[in-house]
Amino acid sequence: MRWRATIAQQLLLATALLLAAPCLLAAAPIRIALSRKALEAPRADIADTRRLVAVTSGKRVPLRNYGNVQYIGRVAFGNPPQPMDMVFDTGSSDTWVPGDSCASCGAHSRFQHALSTTFLDTQAKFFDAYGSGSVAGTIAVDTITLGAFRVESVKFGVVSEETEKLQVFIADGLFGLGFDGLAHISRPTLFAQLAQQNPEIDDMFAFFLTPEAYERGSELHIGGYDLSVVGANASFHYTPVVKLPEFAAYMYWTIKMNHFSRDNSSRGGVNLCDPFCYAIVDTGTSLISVPKGMYAQVVHAISGGLNCNDVDCEGVALAEFPVLRFGMEPDNVFLLQPADYVVCFGWGQCRIQFQATADEWWILGDVFIKTYYTLFDATHMRVGFACDGDVCQGGRGDVAGGGDDDALFRAWESAFLVGSCVAAACMFLFVFFLNQQDEDGAGDVGALVDRPAFRPHDPKMPLLYDGDADPRLPVVTARASSYDEARRNFAALPPPAAYRGGWSGGGAGGGGGGGGDEAAV
Repeated sequence: MRWRATIAQQLLLATALLLAAPCLLAAAPIRIALSRKALEAPRADIADTRRLVAVTSGKRVPLRNYGNVQYIGRVAFGNPPQPMDMVFDTGSSDTWVPGDSCASCGAHSRFQHALSTTFLDTQAKFFDAYGSGSVAGTIAVDTITLGAFRVESVKFGVVSEETEKLQVFIADGLFGLGFDGLAHISRPTLFAQLAQQNPEIDDMFAFFLTPEAYERGSELHIGGYDLSVVGANASFHYTPVVKLPEFAAYMYWTIKMNHFSRDNSSRGGVNLCDPFCYAIVDTGTSLISVPKGMYAQVVHAISGGLNCNDVDCEGVALAEFPVLRFGMEPDNVFLLQPADYVVCFGWGQCRIQFQATADEWWILGDVFIKTYYTLFDATHMRVGFACDGDVCQGGRGDVAGGGDDDALFRAWESAFLVGSCVAAACMFLFVFFLNQQDEDGAGDVGALVDRPAFRPHDPKMPLLYDGDADPRLPVVTARASSYDEARRNFAALPPPAAYRGGWSGGGAGGGGGGGGDEAAV
């Protein structure tokens, strides 16, 4: 029986070598998580950028952050006011709500036109198409209330038909904040009329979006801004609004981006926007969209050297992703830290929050806007991104070495390594013991191999495993929190071929508006 014991020893030895492999390969450099601190840099105290346009409580519209995908706020329609949950979309210019006759509007709230004493049906038809679907209905005239301000006798759409994808959106309707060139329902646009009818406010608005999903505190600021939400030394860095070359009128909040690269020339810091790229700043798009003609270059610049398939990465830590550099005219530089544009789900699985678009211009969606408090100034035709001082280094998310998910992954990785080493050591000792038994001439080992491994089955005792699951065994299920579940569900969704992010009015993409509690001033 000695030959059987030898085979057993060989199998055990092979198993021990396999278990020892992680130990032998563990000579990789040890990673130590480092926390970034804000750079102390002198700043120019320019009066225009430091001027605080007071935003009182009536000028703040609380937004609810739904998974960093939709940011939704409340707008009232009619007289008396009927509240609706709305997406505020700078990538489109029309405003519409579901009507009470809409049978295809899902669970959305409906505007009851018969309850409004100031409602007027123009009988005119409208149709709007977005990246996620389309709506159709009639144009109405009535009063709209936004924050503490009313705008009377303005046109908006009352939807009678809505496509399937829009039916499942959390928001009831859409509040367009683009320019007249995109408008089909009302010119001037609704917000422009609000500023005209309320001269105490300027024709501008600002978005403060919280960086964490479902976090409270996101706000739309009407007719002004509040730099205190950024920091004591905050100032705006402005870039002018321009027309897209194929359009004669202003349509989107379009700017010129004269630089994009990873912020490290030794690892491929090539400027992919030389001399410039057009970029639309769009609150209705969740991610950062890149023209499909340069999408592969952009993804490679971000993920080069990492284990990534397109934007999905495995076995990586957040800190391994590069800092990204965005340059905007005339001479502004804005950085995105890894936590600003990468979301990690644990176990080393991360997703880069970039997507391809069929358009020829970039779309800077909520991923960028939540990093930099953003002012849309129609009076001076400019967009301002707020930085806490002159250094715009981003980093509103968790940048301390990759976050809890990466720490958990690394902890389990270390535990597996230690466990493998211990198991391998025990296996080597056991093989050594078998060799000692053979050298002493003991035949018990061979005798043990000859004996049946298990006793004959007793029919009165249930089988634990018979090839199928025992229906009497309890089924254990685990339900994650709504936040983790939402992140996993969102990460599992493959981006559609021409996805423009939630809502996308006329090509600028779309889906988001959210809400939280109103902050005291």
